[in-house]
Amino acid sequence: MSLQDNEENQPLSAEDQPLFEAVKAEFGDNCTDDLAIRVARAYRHVKKHRQQTTIAETRKILNARAAHDADNILRRDLPLSKLYNEHWPTYVYGEDSEGHLVTVDRISDINPDGLFRTFASINEIIPHRWQYMERIQWEKAAISKRLGRRVYKHVCVVDLKGLSMKLLSPSVLSQLKPIFDVGQLYYPETLHCLYVVNAPFIFYSFWKVISAIIQPETREKIQVFKDMKSFLEVAQNHGIPLTSLPSYMGGSHPGRAMNNTFTTSEPDTPLPVPAMVAKLNETTPLSLKVCKGT
Repeated sequence: MSLQDNEENQPLSAEDQPLFEAVKAEFGDNCTDDLAIRVARAYRHVKKHRQQTTIAETRKILNARAAHDADNILRRDLPLSKLYNEHWPTYVYGEDSEGHLVTVDRISDINPDGLFRTFASINEIIPHRWQYMERIQWEKAAISKRLGRRVYKHVCVVDLKGLSMKLLSPSVLSQLKPIFDVGQLYYPETLHCLYVVNAPFIFYSFWKVISAIIQPETREKIQVFKDMKSFLEVAQNHGIPLTSLPSYMGGSHPGRAMNNTFTTSEPDTPLPVPAMVAKLNETTPLSLKVCKGT
């Protein structure tokens, strides 16, 4: 896909523009331009009452953000964050040819036993996932600033090497589902594509169970590879250079930990909060403004 074809960088279409205007009319500055653009495009699969669905889903997102104080979560040190990041370390790497940030999760790095021993309930873990997602949003704002054009999607790579039957057990999956739902439900139109690599035989056996908890729109963006070699061939064809991938995948990017030490790649990038983004049209290049489709 060329930059010219990249929807993120294009004005809203004549079909989507009324959705953006309806959302802004309903929620005003409580809904950032970034979120309004994404929800205006997110529910195209809804054939009837799309505007009502878009308004209702946006309300759910804003209510959830308010409940978790997501607008200020990057300014907070969450309880037990050091232990959380030890039990579930996450990293970001480079970008693809369109500027999409590359994130990588290694299943072998996740310690569910330690995670569930440390936190009394899932509700204590979920704020850390919100913080993780907001850090990704912050970095995408930095990329947009550097490139002078809107980039709001990212690439996710999940390395299943070391996957155990225990991690695929119904009890563990039911505990992890609300954590992954944060990204699925409250950050629409942010996933460019998801690559599952080193998928063992047991993964295919449980794929039907796993896919059942993934929204159809997200499922269409997922590709599964049984080994690293086949993934790397496709990744490079899709514009992801080896310089944007970690060394253990055959790349050369050192990675950046998504913990309390994280800062964006572009200095002085404002945090992704409504007060900042509401001034988008006054402070950013023309290519980032919301324009009506022609």
